[in-house]
Amino acid sequence: MKRFVFYGCYALAAYVIGMGSLVYLVGFLAGAPLPKTVDAGLAPSLPSALAGNLVMLVAFLVPHSIMARPRFKAAWTRIVPAALERATYILVAGVSLLLLMWAWQPMPSVIWQLDSAPARALAYLGYGLGWVTIVLATFNIDHFQFFGLRQVWDALRRRPRRTASFTAAWLYGLVRHPISLGWLFVFWSTPRMTVGHLVLAAGMSIYIAIVTPIEEADLIAELGDDYVGYRARVRAFLPWRRSTAPRTAARPG
Repeated sequence: MKRFVFYGCYALAAYVIGMGSLVYLVGFLAGAPLPKTVDAGLAPSLPSALAGNLVMLVAFLVPHSIMARPRFKAAWTRIVPAALERATYILVAGVSLLLLMWAWQPMPSVIWQLDSAPARALAYLGYGLGWVTIVLATFNIDHFQFFGLRQVWDALRRRPRRTASFTAAWLYGLVRHPISLGWLFVFWSTPRMTVGHLVLAAGMSIYIAIVTPIEEADLIAELGDDYVGYRARVRAFLPWRRSTAPRTAARPG
């Protein structure tokens, strides 16, 4: 019983921290009245701020990517219970994102600024659309499995471990990577782009460009021809299909 209570509390804590970090990121990027935002705070020298921010980006992104790889998961679950593997990933991602935002050093020089009301509204619309896309994509697959709760629930009910299911429909019928597409909208849709915001947006975009082929190689290794056919029909980020071929079910890692 104590083990079940620990599993449940651990997964819930990881979910709250992971979701909390994302909620704070909404205001962090939008310049909301928060203790810390992407452009708030005392600005050190540009070289110092750039070096520190790049170190924080690498410290956030490298573990984030390594922990998602199948080989790491196989080794990691020899130490961490399999039911807590995803929750641990969410916990590490949430804490490291909070640390990234806390340690971020502003570089407030303005690259562009949209002054007209329609242009600003369009930028905020793109920003909101990005967040909506990310959230809907998690429900398009399985929100609670994505955030590590369902694995614990199944373990507590002594059900066999389920793999994440995926049907190439809805958002995943439009693009192969709707979550990554949402992130691109989130980081680039702003009426006021500073050097600091640009460094963060560029760093995240470069990460997406690097990790996407790696993720797809993992999916091809796991799903084989199902994913190869899906990739042939649906573009990675452009929301229109390459053909009218019927959709087939596939399963991501």
